[in-house]
Amino acid sequence: MGKGYLALAVAVLGLGFIGIFHKLGDHRKCRPAAINVAVFFWAAAMTSAYVVSQRGLQVFSSTPSILALISGVCGLFASVAILSFQSGLRFGKIATSWVVINLSTAVPTVLSLAIYKEEISLKKTAVLILIAISMLLLWKDKQVEERRRKALESSARNVPGATSEVT
Repeated sequence: MGKGYLALAVAVLGLGFIGIFHKLGDHRKCRPAAINVAVFFWAAAMTSAYVVSQRGLQVFSSTPSILALISGVCGLFASVAILSFQSGLRFGKIATSWVVINLSTAVPTVLSLAIYKEEISLKKTAVLILIAISMLLLWKDKQVEERRRKALESSARNVPGATSEVT
């Protein structure tokens, strides 16, 4: 396996553990904002250390000025995404939240087709269709889950001495 594929495998593992650690933080009653600050602090510190170790300090003086704008916009989107992801984890299942957030790969795929005029192969078409199908299945699953919860709440109200709270 080449270095590129090894790096991608490490990225998949690292991103996969982010969801697990966010859910762990939620179970331990950590504040989402505090988790977010700590995640971005450590990510910035470790990335900066890596870049300086590979390129030296001159990397900061030799970058184009547009970098500040691009990185600022990327940081804003990353913060909104991670805070939204944390809310999804807090109020939903980790499996569903993780599937939905990983469906975000459709956005750059569709945009690259539109902006950069990339050719769309049969494989890409199939993947985009599967993404749409998975969104529909998640929506249907959510409907079934809501009906089940309402039925449990209704039956709990009809049983004497039962609480209306469903866990």
